Amino acid sequence: MEKDILTIQDMGYKIIDALDVGVFVTDKNCNIVAVNEFFQNITTAERKELTGLPVQYLLDQGYIPESVCQKVAKDHMPTTSILRYKNSDREVIVTGNPVFDDNGELKYIVCTLRDWNLLTTLYKEHHNKVHSEQSGAQAHNIADLLRNDEYIAKDVKTKKMLQLAKRIAKGDAAVLILGESGVGKDMLAKFIHRHGSREKENFVHVNCGAIPETLFEAEFFGYSPGAFTGANKTGKLGLLEIADKGTLFLDEIAELPLFMQAKLLKVLQARTITRVGDTREKNVDVKIIAATNKDLKMLVETGQFREDLYYRLNVFQVNIPSLRQRKDDIPPLISHFLAKFNGKYNQNKRITSVVVDAFMHYSWPGNVRELMHTIERLVVLSSEDSIDISHLPENFSENLLVTEAVRMSGTVSLKNIIERVEKAVILNAITKTDRLQDTASQLGLDLSTLTRKKQKYGIFKKGAALHLVDAKVHND
Repeated sequence: MEKDILTIQDMGYKIIDALDVGVFVTDKNCNIVAVNEFFQNITTAERKELTGLPVQYLLDQGYIPESVCQKVAKDHMPTTSILRYKNSDREVIVTGNPVFDDNGELKYIVCTLRDWNLLTTLYKEHHNKVHSEQSGAQAHNIADLLRNDEYIAKDVKTKKMLQLAKRIAKGDAAVLILGESGVGKDMLAKFIHRHGSREKENFVHVNCGAIPETLFEAEFFGYSPGAFTGANKTGKLGLLEIADKGTLFLDEIAELPLFMQAKLLKVLQARTITRVGDTREKNVDVKIIAATNKDLKMLVETGQFREDLYYRLNVFQVNIPSLRQRKDDIPPLISHFLAKFNGKYNQNKRITSVVVDAFMHYSWPGNVRELMHTIERLVVLSSEDSIDISHLPENFSENLLVTEAVRMSGTVSLKNIIERVEKAVILNAITKTDRLQDTASQLGLDLSTLTRKKQKYGIFKKGAALHLVDAKVHND
């Protein structure tokens, strides 16, 4: 322990004091090794007095409302919470990360602290700036001429992906973006466009699954005046002409029928188009970015996607990890969407640390899109300024319980998992009912059984407030 402290101190507090985030380091037993000035200012605790003390001292003295590092020490997994420090009356995003030695044993716990209000203000200002820039954009039919390259990246996986995307953006070769539904494939396509040489030209977003077969040629190639009955008298520019010198983003490329794939391939090979009802060829110069949530390789093998078109599109490939694979992106995304929808609906809602922790453990099958819609619903539907766990929809809670149970499997006993899930279900039910009898009915229990389980888990309700005492839950 003494050696650990000296190692950190020899490195010099000046380094960690220079950071614009709080730094709080403990050993594996949650004894304090070092803190920086940012942390000292938020908690008002003198760091010279803290070195070597257990984190529990900060809790007992009221310097911190809860301990993130104790959660990390228990689960050996990263965790994030939003905490309000009473002494400074500041809300802070606290992220704790375990540091393991070469043998895989827990060595240190490093917590970083970021000012929640500052982040919210910055995201709100950025959102307003982007919204202002986009307000004058002109949309052409199904073409999307947005010029927003905003991509929130805190997780190391996302940062590596964006570094790759920046290198790819410098050239004109085709790019294939793969990822689950809702991960932000359109945002990455705009990001690539904005970091390339064509950034000042049009970015045309085409949903391939939304184009009727009968309109494919007219939409992609355009048509000359009087080309067919009902055609515009002045003719119409096709999407490829609109994207000339710029970028054509072919979203949901796997939804394109085979005969359309053949027509598209011909254009990409020849780099020329002929409008419907015309005989003259026109050169087009477009950078192609395609995206899908399907396995194109498998579709090629089953004959549902043209092999030659696949290789034409798959010059460079970028895979976007799902949100459950890049959990460190969740807190800044929460901050971004909360600021966005607070501004949109003229609200001042805040999300409690319990909800942030729940979001960090949720599997997010709908990815970033699901997170965005969840926060919008919470901002609109919650009647209180503070959004708590009781405001989450039931299907979210059910998925969260299953995800948490699977996460714990292999590290704790089945009995412990069942007890934790049962306690969470009872807590959730009690917060949504006024009478214990109603809670028992909702859970399918008789009143005496529910009372016995409440005592087991240390749950009691006084007025409208819910309290927890030491629960008699088996710990492994």
